[in-house]
Amino acid sequence: MKKIIFLIATVCVVISCTQVNSTSDKSITKGEDTLADVNVSLSKMDLVEELANVKDNDEVLFKASGSEPGWFAEFYNKKIRLVVDYGKDSVIIEHNNDGLTKKEDQKISLGKAGEILIQHKSCNAISGEVAERSVTVVYKSKQYQGCGSFNK
Repeated sequence: MKKIIFLIATVCVVISCTQVNSTSDKSITKGEDTLADVNVSLSKMDLVEELANVKDNDEVLFKASGSEPGWFAEFYNKKIRLVVDYGKDSVIIEHNNDGLTKKEDQKISLGKAGEILIQHKSCNAISGEVAERSVTVVYKSKQYQGCGSFNK
């Protein structure tokens, strides 16, 4: 009897941990083109699955971040992960990032959702550190400023 009660309690805890906890607009992309913009509800399990799309063995090539509102972007070999508004919205975009090390400025299209501009000029981060690049993100008509550096 105690085993059955323990099993039922465990199932209830697991179910309560996967309840919907946020809603957000998401973009479905193929390459640099946005195929659809949809409003979805994310459960904690959905978020874990989305983050699992960035495989552990993918190496972060470049990181960018800024504040007010807080945001960050991680550039992998074949994709970009962008998280904005202190984690309220995020997207993973397929993109070949082979040209990131070039010395000229780079503009990366996010389809209809916006773009990322990486400028080849130093940037003073809020932490006081000097970063290698200045980064501007325009996502869903909102602009985010920050700094970025290559992963060492």
